[in-house]
Amino acid sequence: MGRFRVLSLLLVCLPLSGGVLAESHQAANPSAGASQYAGAEICKTCHEGIFNGLQRTPHSKAHMKEKGGEKAQACETCHGPGAAHVEGGGDVSKIFSFKGAAADDINHRCLSCHAREHEHSAFSESAHASAKLSCSSCHSPHHAKEQRALLTEKQPGLCYSCHSVQRAEFSNLFRHRVNEGLILCADCHNVHAASSRSLRSSPEQDQVCFKCHRELEGPFMFEHVPVKTEGCMRCHQPHGSVNPRMLKVNPVNLLCLQCHTPSLTPNAKSGENNVGGTPAGPVHDQTMKFQACTLCHVFIHGSNADETFMK
Repeated sequence: MGRFRVLSLLLVCLPLSGGVLAESHQAANPSAGASQYAGAEICKTCHEGIFNGLQRTPHSKAHMKEKGGEKAQACETCHGPGAAHVEGGGDVSKIFSFKGAAADDINHRCLSCHAREHEHSAFSESAHASAKLSCSSCHSPHHAKEQRALLTEKQPGLCYSCHSVQRAEFSNLFRHRVNEGLILCADCHNVHAASSRSLRSSPEQDQVCFKCHRELEGPFMFEHVPVKTEGCMRCHQPHGSVNPRMLKVNPVNLLCLQCHTPSLTPNAKSGENNVGGTPAGPVHDQTMKFQACTLCHVFIHGSNADETFMK
């Protein structure tokens, strides 16, 4: 009978000792069984204000739900597993903090979701990335002042904080109405695109202009070659100018004569001066004419009636 009691006691104790051993192994190796994720509700107990603010943003409604399994934990989708952070009493060294982090580390985390979007896919080749700016330089998931794209400040003020030259151009008399809020910098520029493609445009870099100036797009039977080959910026300052119509040069005659320079040999077909395939120059004496070229050559962007763009 005594031996039976001892054997029964051992059978009862064995499962308990096995459980203790298993828990000890999990503590030493968290990945062996214990989850490394604390869960959003645990984060909320200390960061309630930030948590509630996040619920009103597109992050909580869309991007975080793209992660599966334990990673779909709202806060930990971006900040990484937080169990060690919680167990350490809020030890900031045991969770990823965006504050003070390297730009490359921040961008890598953001692009793990956003790189699949065409708008952001080439950010690593952009001028902003080359300047070592991070996503959080312009965006704030928690404290955005502009709900569109969660910007830290409204446009154009945010862009002006770096682009002082463009800020001065938008103060000119003739300008696009960016300061008034009628146009945003992002309407014309994809700030996440590669440097060579930052304009939302065709290879000729004029498609972005035709979004508003559709009457000048064509196609025309008689094309003005610079418009098709060099784009609108061949003649216009896109941000602002001291000249009417945001032209690079005033008066307009001087702008036209940069290409249409009178030459010495008349063109046999048209009677106009034209040598070596250069654009035909004016046949009248410019020193005696004070009217703008566009007084007669009205349709300078292209015409369906006259090859010299006259009425």
